Amino acid sequence: MNMVHIAVDAMGGDHAPEEIVAGAIQGARDLNLRVSLVGDPDAIRYELSRGQTDDLQMEIIPACDVIHMDESPVNAVRSKPDASINVACRKVTEGHADGVLTMGHTGAGLIAAMSNFGCIPGVERPAAIVPLLGLRKDVYLIDAGANTEVGPKQLLQFACMGSAYAHYAGGIAHPRIGLLSNGSEASKGNKVGRDAYKLLAAAKNILFAGNVEGHTMLASDVNVVVCDGFAGNVLFKTIEGVIAAVLAQVQDILPQLPAGAVSLLQDHLENIRSINDYARIGAATLLGVQFPMFIGHGRSKALAVRNGMASAKRMITSNVVGAIRRTMEVDE
Repeated sequence: MNMVHIAVDAMGGDHAPEEIVAGAIQGARDLNLRVSLVGDPDAIRYELSRGQTDDLQMEIIPACDVIHMDESPVNAVRSKPDASINVACRKVTEGHADGVLTMGHTGAGLIAAMSNFGCIPGVERPAAIVPLLGLRKDVYLIDAGANTEVGPKQLLQFACMGSAYAHYAGGIAHPRIGLLSNGSEASKGNKVGRDAYKLLAAAKNILFAGNVEGHTMLASDVNVVVCDGFAGNVLFKTIEGVIAAVLAQVQDILPQLPAGAVSLLQDHLENIRSINDYARIGAATLLGVQFPMFIGHGRSKALAVRNGMASAKRMITSNVVGAIRRTMEVDE
């Protein structure tokens, strides 16, 4: 396969373009990627001048507009065809790049992907998938926030896409799918969940393990946790918050311990903090659209951008989009 080429929305995010360009430089060097930086040429050129880029395959793609965090994503994407996120998407649809990475407006990234790429046949709504930080290496959450309300059929589609992702991008031979619920029994959950359970249990192209509860999912053998984007987003952010709170509590008791124990424990705390930092993931992967799209936190800095590019390379080289297309054809 040729060198993977990623179009990066250089103007998206709270720290754009400085941190976006810095992260793109790291990604291009560390991961052997071609990179198109999309946005204000003068601003991007200035940031590039601050790093060593002569040996890298990086180019600037002009975009004369930006979608800001306080804008309506639907209206902004439609009314600003030359916004950096739209230009980046067109770079892909025209065959000049393999995927798009943005740390900008999450809703705008979703709408831009749907508008410019379209959905894979058989997929009614795209969904965001993320690893559950470093708590377990082989478990993913879908949907992490793209859809606040869905029906049973969409949850089945999420399960099929998540299974394909876990297998091809995650290297899991036979991913086990769990449906997030308030009880393990098939009768638990709301009507959407109960109806989805029946669809997932009858599906022949996934390995359905039944309902999974919040307090047992990390200790279970489930590899993909399926839910609507509202519950998924709350769950993921709660996990982030709980990890931070527990680490802070342990940090508070360090002064009470012997000096030798403090030093040892401090090293362990830093390791736990590092492997559970969202920047290690970099970006959520949007599944269900015709081309690869990756959307990170608006607060992302260079490390998150670099790691988002690593996620992008992994998905693109494993051809997850093609796998999902085949999966949905079978499902139909």
